[in-house]
Amino acid sequence: MRLSPPFVTLAAYCFLSPGALAQQSTDNLVSPATTSGSLTGLKYTNVGATGTYNQVTNLIPGTFPSCDVNPFCITQPKQISGALAPFNEEMTFNFRGPLNLYNIAVYQPANTNATTWAQVSSWAAGQAPNNLVFMNNLGGDKSGVFSICGGNSQSFANGAWTDATTAANAEVASGFLDEDHEINIMTAQTCDDSPCDGFARGAANHGWADSKMFVVTFDMPPSSDASKVPAIWALNAQVVRSAEYGCNCRGEGSPGGCGELDILETLVGADPNQGISEIYSVKGATGSGSTNFFARPTTDKVTYGVVLDVQTDSIAIQRLTGWDYTQTSVPREVIDGYLNAPALEVSFATGARRRGVVGGHRRRHGQ
Repeated sequence: MRLSPPFVTLAAYCFLSPGALAQQSTDNLVSPATTSGSLTGLKYTNVGATGTYNQVTNLIPGTFPSCDVNPFCITQPKQISGALAPFNEEMTFNFRGPLNLYNIAVYQPANTNATTWAQVSSWAAGQAPNNLVFMNNLGGDKSGVFSICGGNSQSFANGAWTDATTAANAEVASGFLDEDHEINIMTAQTCDDSPCDGFARGAANHGWADSKMFVVTFDMPPSSDASKVPAIWALNAQVVRSAEYGCNCRGEGSPGGCGELDILETLVGADPNQGISEIYSVKGATGSGSTNFFARPTTDKVTYGVVLDVQTDSIAIQRLTGWDYTQTSVPREVIDGYLNAPALEVSFATGARRRGVVGGHRRRHGQ
C-alpha cells in the first residue's frame, strides 16, 4: 500500500489517542527575548518566490574510471510560485558535527484548515525512530549507489553516523555526530513507495512537504580542528536525492535556487562560538547579518523550534527553554505564538542578494 506524505500526516492525527498530549502555550519561549546581537529568535517574511529553478531530471552515471559524459547533469526549468515557495516542497534536515543530538520531532497540519499540527516524525537518542530515517552521502556497497559522474548517492546511516549500513535504521543511533561526518533525516516513505519529485537514485526517501515545524534538542561541543565546525540546515529534498555536493538544484538566484535554510551554522574562520542563519532560493539570499548570531551551545544542550508556514509565508527560528517530545499535537494558536514571538525580522524581498560569507558546509566541500 502506497501512502502519500499528506496521507501519512492525516493518519498520524487520526490515530491519536483521546489522551494525546498537546503543547498548549508558548511558555517555553526564552525570556527575555533578544532580537539583535545574540539572538533568541529570527523570522523570515515574504518567503514565497515566483520564478524557476533548474530541476535535475537525470544524472548520467558515466563509465569508470573517468566521467566520459558531457553534460552528465541533465536539468530543465521548473516554475514555482506561491506562499513559501520553494520551501513548501519536500525538505530534509541536515546536521554536521561535532554535535550531540538528543531529540527530534516534526509536526505538520493535520487538517485542511491547519487548526491542529500533528507529530508525524520523532526520535530520541538510543531509541528507534518513528517515520524518520537517518541518511548520509556514502552510497555504494552497503546501500545506495556510486557513479563516476554522480559520486555517492544517499545511503542509510549506521548507528555511529560514520558509515553506511544495509537498511534504514538497521542500527540504533546514540546521538553523537563527530566533526568529520554529516547526516540528514528523511521520512520512512521511499521513492519506490510513491514517486518523488525530480530525479532520484540509490537510497531515496521523501522529505516533509508544505507547512512543517521541526523541533530539535542538541549541543555543539568544541571542535578539535578549527576547519571542522558544526551546522544544522534544511535543504530541498531533491538536492540529496541527486547529489548533495554535485548535480543538484541548489543555488542562489535563477537559475538554481530550489531552497536552502541555514538554521544555525558555525562558519570556518569566524567566531567558533557563534552561528549564523541564511536563506537561499530563486530570489537570491539573505540572513541574520554580520552582527547578529545564535550562540553556539558548546556545553549545555538547547532546544530550537523551526516553523515553515505556508499560511503566513514565513519561517520562524526560536530558541525554546525545552520541549516535551511526548506531545503528539500542537494547536494553531501555539504555532502562531512562535511565528509572532519577538525575533529579528528579515524580509526575503525580491532581489535579495547573497551576503559576503560562504557557509561552512559548502566551503568544506568546495561548493
